[in-house]
Amino acid sequence: MKKTSLLLALLSSSLVSNAQTAAEASQSRIQGTQREQPAPVTGKNITAQEAEGTSPAESDTGAQRPISLKKSGISSFFGYDTKIFYRDNPLSVDNALSEMKTGMWTNTFFGGAGLGVFDMDDAVVTPYIGGSYTINDYLETAVQELELNYNSTNAYALLLAQFSNGLSGRIGVSYAMDKNTESDTEEYSEFFPNIGIMKTFSLPSGTLAVLDAYVGKHTSTSNQNPEDILDNLEIAASYGLIHRQGAFIIKPKYSLSFKSYDKGDKGNNDGREDLTHNLSVKIDYPFADSLTLSLFSGYTIRDTSGYDLGGDYENFDGGLGLTLNSRF
Repeated sequence: MKKTSLLLALLSSSLVSNAQTAAEASQSRIQGTQREQPAPVTGKNITAQEAEGTSPAESDTGAQRPISLKKSGISSFFGYDTKIFYRDNPLSVDNALSEMKTGMWTNTFFGGAGLGVFDMDDAVVTPYIGGSYTINDYLETAVQELELNYNSTNAYALLLAQFSNGLSGRIGVSYAMDKNTESDTEEYSEFFPNIGIMKTFSLPSGTLAVLDAYVGKHTSTSNQNPEDILDNLEIAASYGLIHRQGAFIIKPKYSLSFKSYDKGDKGNNDGREDLTHNLSVKIDYPFADSLTLSLFSGYTIRDTSGYDLGGDYENFDGGLGLTLNSRF
C-alpha cells in the first residue's frame, strides 16, 4: 500500500512538473514571437515582401503606385506559403529549455484586397484589408511532447498613402490570435493599432534600399497571464536591400524593435523593456510571376531589462520556403 501511494505521488509530481514546463514553454514561445507588420499588395509580412511589390508605377498625379494595383476598383491577392526550417531556440529562452533544437514546418494561406486607388494632390491613397492563417508544427519529438503546435490567425485594415518622392505612410490596426492545436484552446490574442512610414532609395547596380519604421500599442490577452500583463508600446525600424543577381533576388535586412511594457500593477512585467535585434538574409528564385522558391536565414538577439524572470535569448533560423501567389 505504501509503495502504491509513493508511486502515485511520484506520478502526480511528474505530471505537475511536465504541465508547468509546458506552460512555461508556451508562455516563452508567445513572448518570443515577433509579429510583423503586414505588407499591402502581397499580403505577406514586410520581411518577406516580394521585390516587385516595392516597384513603383506613376499615377496621374506623379505619385508612386504599386504596379499590381489597378487604376481604379478593387485589386485582390491571395496565396499560399510553406516553409521548412531549423530553429535553434524555439522557446525563446535563456535556460535549460534553450537546448531544445527543432525543425519547424509552417503553412500559411493569405489574402486581401486594395479597395480602390484615390489620387490626391501629391499622393496616392489606398485602403487595404487582408488576413492570413498559419499552421505551425514542431518536428522534434522532445518539443512535440510539450504539445506546443499552434495555429495563428491574423487580420488587418490599413490606409496607405504613397508620395512621388518614394515616401509612404500608413495607419491601421491588426489582430492576431494563437490557438493550441492539441487542446483547441486560444493561448494569445492581441489588437495592434499602429502608424508607420517607409522610404525607398535607388542605389547603384540596380539595388533598392527600403527604410521602414512604425510605432504601435499591443493590447493583448493570454490564457496563462493576468489580463493586460503583456500590453506594451512598440517602436521598431528596419533597413533592407533588394538586389537582383541574375535569376536570384537577394534581400539582406536588419531590424530593431523596442518594447516598453505598461506601468502599474502588471506583476513581473512592471517596468519591463525589451530590445530585439534581428539580422536576416533571404534569397528568392522566381520560377514564374506567381511561384518563388526561397532560401532564408535569420539571427535574433533580445535583451530584456526590468524583468525578474530573465527574458534574454538568442535564436537562429535557417531553411527553405515556397510561395504561390496570385493577383486579380
